[in-house]
Amino acid sequence: MARVTARAAVMQMIYEKLAGGQGGEDTLQMVYDELREQGVPGVESVRDNEPGKADREYITRVLDGVVNHLDELDEQIQSAAKDWTIERMPRVDLTILRLATWEILHEEDVPGSVAINEAVELAGRYSEPASGRFINGVLGTILRRKEAAQA
Repeated sequence: MARVTARAAVMQMIYEKLAGGQGGEDTLQMVYDELREQGVPGVESVRDNEPGKADREYITRVLDGVVNHLDELDEQIQSAAKDWTIERMPRVDLTILRLATWEILHEEDVPGSVAINEAVELAGRYSEPASGRFINGVLGTILRRKEAAQA
């Protein structure tokens, strides 16, 4: 299955978990059913409506990482979001930003540019038209700061 499908699933699970939901196995199944209905690439080929082992590992790692490092992620987002506070950001946009910031900072197998592009795609699918530009700008700043710190 395409990583794009797992990314869309984990984004929705993060949203639910941070809104007070469980974000567990039932949520994962529901999310995959919804993704299938929406025609998200890759999900229609999931055998028995289940994500594979690699997708489950990615989903679990990212969900746990975002939840357990929320303060760090929010600090990064807040410092990169010019004239915006975390509290003012739409919840969907903030969820996408948290997911992509986690990938940029902690997922070594995901290039920063891919994390940004996928986040913009998620914004196009789940948020307002202008959200993609905002998300691109915030994540671009986070990526540039990471690259500068590693230089």
